[in-house]
Amino acid sequence: MTKLKKSLLLSPLFVALCAFSAMAQAPRLFFTDLDSGPNAGGENVSGFAGAYVTLYGNFFGSSQGSSTVTWNGLSCLRVLPATGSYTGWGMAHFWYQKIIVQLGSGCAPGTGNFVVTVNGQASNGIPFTVRSGHIYFVSTSGSDSNAGTASSPWRTITHCRDSISAGDTCYIENGVSQTATDNYDAALCILNGGTAGNPMAMVAYPGASVSIGNSSNSYGLRVPEVNVSPAYWTFAEINFGPNGEAMNPFQANNWRIVGDKFQCPTANGQSGCYETNESSYNKFFGNEVTNVSTSLGFVANKQQHAVYWSSDSNHVEAAWNYIHDNMDCRAIQVHSSPLGGGGSGDPTGHNQYDISIHDNFIYGDPCDGINLATVDPSQGKVELYNNVIAHTGVGPSPQGGDSGDYSGIYFAYITNNGPVGGGTIEVYNNTLYDTGSYVGFGGENGAFMINGGETSLLVRLRNNLVLQLSNEPYVNGQGANSTYVSGSNNVWFGGSGSAPTFTSGNITSNPLLVNPSLHNFQSFELQSGSPAVDAGVAISSSNTYKNYPPWQGGTPLDLTGVVRPQGSAFDIGAYEYYKGGSTAQKPNPPTSLNAVAH
Repeated sequence: MTKLKKSLLLSPLFVALCAFSAMAQAPRLFFTDLDSGPNAGGENVSGFAGAYVTLYGNFFGSSQGSSTVTWNGLSCLRVLPATGSYTGWGMAHFWYQKIIVQLGSGCAPGTGNFVVTVNGQASNGIPFTVRSGHIYFVSTSGSDSNAGTASSPWRTITHCRDSISAGDTCYIENGVSQTATDNYDAALCILNGGTAGNPMAMVAYPGASVSIGNSSNSYGLRVPEVNVSPAYWTFAEINFGPNGEAMNPFQANNWRIVGDKFQCPTANGQSGCYETNESSYNKFFGNEVTNVSTSLGFVANKQQHAVYWSSDSNHVEAAWNYIHDNMDCRAIQVHSSPLGGGGSGDPTGHNQYDISIHDNFIYGDPCDGINLATVDPSQGKVELYNNVIAHTGVGPSPQGGDSGDYSGIYFAYITNNGPVGGGTIEVYNNTLYDTGSYVGFGGENGAFMINGGETSLLVRLRNNLVLQLSNEPYVNGQGANSTYVSGSNNVWFGGSGSAPTFTSGNITSNPLLVNPSLHNFQSFELQSGSPAVDAGVAISSSNTYKNYPPWQGGTPLDLTGVVRPQGSAFDIGAYEYYKGGSTAQKPNPPTSLNAVAH
């Protein structure tokens, strides 16, 4: 059997394309790895000795030149030059960019915003709090009997974990790995945590390669089910795996998982390469999840997923992640299972809410790109937007011929414990391509699969761009009707059958994407003359369910950070067309970005 695996290869021209786009757009900040830290006590370089902070965003340009970064309006930061694998200002990170800065003593304690200014244009602000705390280091040349300072670092990640307190940050230097089993069959077991406003953090030193876990342990990082509930952790720019589960935090609230890489080539269970249970208020930003179940020689178990928010994991935001080239069943799964047998006496397994999945690039999964199984937007918003989902639902069936579903986005309408879900799931400005080509048991395939069954739960589709191959349905399932689905201003083109009659303002002409068959980050952009340009409806809190605010941060943006609208109305799909960013006005995508089959 040929594995449905392809590679996205980046070339130096990709960075040039980002830089070209930067000339037309103001810089935009998406997120940071740390959200707080000290202004002193770390590595002293030219008088700057505070925490290192990575800023992720776009339109920074390919070099700093006269551009600046400030915090709280102060020029109190050192912008790091190239070091290790970090190439300096504006380094490409997937389809966007990053900058690393170091705090100085001039950054007075308090809360302020990072702002990047390029060619006289200032970005939005990203909040960061300067506070007290210690900074420690781990190095291959260190010793755990050292003080843990930059000049006298520790040797092991486990010693860092055991030695730091709330508010402390530990930078792991190049080549450090934690592969031996620590506890509970994990390379790194977490039983301690920070506090509100004073998280603990493990972060790869700028440009360093750091790894936790390998095939000798079942878990890379684990919080075991021993009722310790370690909260307020940040793990950033670290390679987790290869394991059966790269990260599995249980009852771990207020975690930030940022810029990490997860790999689980042997995964084949009821799990995720990244999986949470009873863990809420978590951020999953800018991560890469790949190589999941790829060494099996077949599609993994139906219940094996790349990213999995399981039992009672609420208040989740997953954004700017790259999930690709996996042979598990689903790329992202939201499903709550009762852990105590179910029923009124079991406090777990209830439908999930306050789930925001946006600005992700998902490519290549045998079953679904995103599966929302147990959700209840009546308790908190559930939304999907600005996601690119391509070549999912392509089969074959999971291990043992188990029944599955094969789609871009699947709405399962399941309740395992407690009241059924209600309200409206908001699905807007996503781009779906080549989704649902495989027809499994019961014909459950298509761009959108609506299972139906709970009449109080609805799906609203607006501004979505669906470009299918000739044998792929648009909307399928027993709930594919006006009882469960509404919406407007969607593009439906290339697939089997007609556009759905239960959505209005349908566009059924070719959306004119750059070249979706290439499957690279630019190939799903709109060309000049696309019927999707200026054809969308504005999405605002005035027209969302319960007036939940859409667009995290409040400003409508596209996947790359372009402000919507650029013309007379919102564009349809994950990308907003703008002059200076169109393919007609910049170089053609390089051939080195082609998808290569294995």
